[in-house]
Amino acid sequence: MKTYLIIIFTLFSIAAMATVRTVSNDATRPAQFNGAGSTGFIAAHTASSAGDTIYVYGSPFDYGNLTISKRLVVIGAGYGPNNQFGQPTRASQISLFRDGSTDPSGSIITGFFISGIINCTGTLITNNVTLFRNRINSYIYLYINSSLQATGWTIYNNIVFQILANATSRTSASATNILISNNIITGSVTNFNSNAVLIDHNLFLGSSNLYSLWNAVITNNIFVRSSGDIFSSEVVFNTFNKNISLQNTIGPASTYSPTNIFESTYTSTGGGSNSGSGNLVGTNPLFVNVPNNNTYDATYNYRLQAGSPGKAPFSTDGSDAGIYGGSYPFPSGGTPGSGFDTSAMPPIPQVTAVNIQNATIAPNGTLNVQVQGRVNN
Repeated sequence: MKTYLIIIFTLFSIAAMATVRTVSNDATRPAQFNGAGSTGFIAAHTASSAGDTIYVYGSPFDYGNLTISKRLVVIGAGYGPNNQFGQPTRASQISLFRDGSTDPSGSIITGFFISGIINCTGTLITNNVTLFRNRINSYIYLYINSSLQATGWTIYNNIVFQILANATSRTSASATNILISNNIITGSVTNFNSNAVLIDHNLFLGSSNLYSLWNAVITNNIFVRSSGDIFSSEVVFNTFNKNISLQNTIGPASTYSPTNIFESTYTSTGGGSNSGSGNLVGTNPLFVNVPNNNTYDATYNYRLQAGSPGKAPFSTDGSDAGIYGGSYPFPSGGTPGSGFDTSAMPPIPQVTAVNIQNATIAPNGTLNVQVQGRVNN
């Protein structure tokens, strides 16, 4: 009964996305395609055509390494679902494989807890991918090699460790037309070299947040840490507008002058300067409740207090700095402090609780079921 109801609610939401197929690796929650590990997903993927949707149920079991080689909408149950079932959709890795006969470009991936990486594989690069409302504990790779780097990716409302391209110097090629917006980034953004890379309204935790970065546009972000530097290696020719740093030091004195502004000059080999305006350094952003700025915690409240210097109209677009401003404000998955606030669910109607009120019935009797649901906008 649970499975049936979830399928119906899902179909109403994503009917416009062509054929919908459901996948489960939990024998207690059967779907259209079942099997241990990634078996059910592989079968659903094989049966799908470009433009179809695969809904992957939450499960206590990891789905393992998933490969997408056609344009699909792939929806998990969330990385920290706030419902009666309480099971995220876990995967070890998601790979986008493209060659002369397969092309996952244009795919959408949402609602996954990924313990490893998201990457591109094959002989051609995958472009125009959208990643949102996922938790990725490792890397998002936007390249295969120095000559095969992605374009047109949109990455927003995720919790992610690191996002990287493969620009290794100020003259090398890079992934381009990339939007990195309204994410909680626990590590860094690195190795981009394009003025068509926008890093906007993110929250950066820890240190060495920007590494080997050239010509990018960095706006409306909040950087918080108790030690270390925001810049690492070469960070030069970038434009910084309306960012906030908790600490005074942006880059190390050995390679940046001055060390306490985003618009600093790179003093090592090659030289060059960053530009911009309206940035705040050595300024407490005044979160509502964040006891420790060095690590992500699901119980923290990363909204800005009324007296925060980052409150609207601070940003370049007139909104709050950080993840709750801009075009993609971070959606809430539950009450602040509950552990679900930053665990946003996929934006589809979902059943949150099922109560079978008369589990035993006579033949031809009526089964009374109370269902609670929610639209996760």
